[in-house]
Amino acid sequence: MRVFVVTNDFPPRIGGINDYVAQLVRRLPPGEVTVFSSTYRGAAEHDRTFPQEVIRLSTEMMLPTPGMRRQLHAVLRARRPDMVLFGAVWPLGHMGPAVSRKLDIPYGGFAHGLELTGALLPGVLRHVGHRASLLTAVSDWARRRLEGAFGWRGRMRLLPSGIDTGAFHPGVDDAAVRARHALGDAPVVCCVSRLVARKGQDMLIRALPRLARAVPGVRLLIVGSGPYDATLRALARATGVARVVTFTGAVPYAELPAYFRAGNVFAMPCRSRRMGLDIEALGAVFLQGQAVGRPVIVGNSGGAPESVRDGETGLVVDPESPDAIADAIAGLLNDPTRAARMGALGAEWVHDQWTWDVMTRRLRGMLHEMVE
Repeated sequence: MRVFVVTNDFPPRIGGINDYVAQLVRRLPPGEVTVFSSTYRGAAEHDRTFPQEVIRLSTEMMLPTPGMRRQLHAVLRARRPDMVLFGAVWPLGHMGPAVSRKLDIPYGGFAHGLELTGALLPGVLRHVGHRASLLTAVSDWARRRLEGAFGWRGRMRLLPSGIDTGAFHPGVDDAAVRARHALGDAPVVCCVSRLVARKGQDMLIRALPRLARAVPGVRLLIVGSGPYDATLRALARATGVARVVTFTGAVPYAELPAYFRAGNVFAMPCRSRRMGLDIEALGAVFLQGQAVGRPVIVGNSGGAPESVRDGETGLVVDPESPDAIADAIAGLLNDPTRAARMGALGAEWVHDQWTWDVMTRRLRGMLHEMVE
């Protein structure tokens, strides 16, 4: 079975979709997959050790233009794979129908968050779904939203994010991270994500005054980079909590598990914005937080609540209420026994049902059905 993966979202570019595509692809049998991707700084070094063949174009962003379609068709005629998979269905999936019609190669793809925006534009996704053989969604909530837009009612498959159990587990040592950022023995709330408004780091900062009164000495660790960085730093100063907020900037993937573990609680009160155009489809960071044995605080946005067992492995909160966020976090920090129990249950749950190996086996079954 020869699989040809077309994607803009691929390491060393950092992001949830990039990791999603790479984790699934690397676990398929070596030699069965070719990745057709845009380039990025450090791509050559990354590709030398990646277990599948990677073809890089000179551009940093592929778009479904006539020129790109001609390049893709030329490679596909030479390779003749059994199927084409788009790492993100929109927008590159618009090249899929021509692949099926002109080259007689079946195609499919993964839907993430951007497709939810496309679903609001009449007819945009229906073109992609018309001839597709496989379409997946990362959460049941997203699947319900997308099936009608693709014209695929009752047919989309569920393929959420997984976790790397070799990296994310309760035995991760967080001592170096705590020492690096002078956290000491303080109770720490950690948030790992891109710094964008939807993720809710601003609401954690707004919740800090109330949280600090309930939990003396509490610290907030904000991990990641993004366009919201300056806004968040200014908000911390204006709120009077800058001295207890630590911004780490972007962190290498290999160090992320220790950062997750450094927080006694992981919190990301994600919210829906722009009249539903900007929304959380699932939230892999919640799975990673549970994987290292920490309870998680999840914003009630889109499919994010599906990544936690509310009341057992973490808590779902109103992402627009700083008081609700503060109270949920304080309840866990002030009850270490409850927090530890939630963390242990969360680790057991995701290590059993949410690993990349589990998701890859699921994908491989879908691909065999697609070929048949």
